Amino acid sequence: MVERQSPSPSDAWRHSWLLVLLGAATACQRGTAAEQAAQRTEHTFRTVCGRCHGADGKGGVAPEGANPPRDFHDAAFQATRTDAQLIQAIRLGKGAMPGYGNLLSDVDLEGLVRKIRSFDPGAKKP
Repeated sequence: MVERQSPSPSDAWRHSWLLVLLGAATACQRGTAAEQAAQRTEHTFRTVCGRCHGADGKGGVAPEGANPPRDFHDAAFQATRTDAQLIQAIRLGKGAMPGYGNLLSDVDLEGLVRKIRSFDPGAKKP
C-alpha cells in the first residue's frame, strides 16, 4: 500500500489559486476571444494579484510578513522593468510572491503585463 503524503503548504496554496483561475476561465465565456481574454485579465488581477498589489495597483495590502508589494503607479518601477521581466516574475515568483508557473497562458500573461502597464503614470492613455 502506498502512503499518500499531505500536500505541502505551497502545494495547497497553488491549488487554491488554481481554483480561482479556473473560476476566471469559466466566468469569462461570453464575447469574442479578445473580450474573453480582457475579462480573464481583469478577473485574475482583481482576485489573484489584487490581494497583495491592490485592485488599484498601489500595493500595500500584502498579508502580514510579506514584503510590501510594488506600487505599479511608481514611474521608476515601470521604467526599470521590461515586459519579459514582468512575465518572468509572474511565472517564477519573486520574493514573497509565489510563481504561477504554467497556470496562466501566454495570452493571460500578456494581459496581466498590459494591466500592470496601465498603471504607469508616464504612459499615454487612450
